[in-house]
Amino acid sequence: MLKAFLLAALLAGSTTEVMAMDSTSQFTWRNRVLVVFGENADPQVRRQIAALKEQTDALGARDMVVLQVTPDSVTPVFGTAGELQPAQLRKDLKVTDDRFEIVLIGKDGGVKLRSKDVVSDAEVFDLIDRMPMRRAEQK
Repeated sequence: MLKAFLLAALLAGSTTEVMAMDSTSQFTWRNRVLVVFGENADPQVRRQIAALKEQTDALGARDMVVLQVTPDSVTPVFGTAGELQPAQLRKDLKVTDDRFEIVLIGKDGGVKLRSKDVVSDAEVFDLIDRMPMRRAEQK
């Protein structure tokens, strides 16, 4: 009985996660997505995007898509994406203001990293490279 209850609780929790990430479902099981929230003029946004743009080979090797989200638009910085709505991404990823924030979404659709500070490309790649799915890809 306890096993059935625990299984039901786990399934309910995973269903919520999938539903919460509905706006990024086009990437699930295909891409890891780094979403950079903030205005173009924000120095943190510029630094984060510049650091990532220098690593296109590493981004491609990790099946990544990088998106910049401003209050009015979603722009692919690396990779391609179908039409996305900035307000829906903010809601799904629980980003409540227009200040700088990054969110890394794994291929499974789960949030793997959230930061209000610029994160080096090495830190992002190291985190991804430690993930079980990435390790399996490298075999």
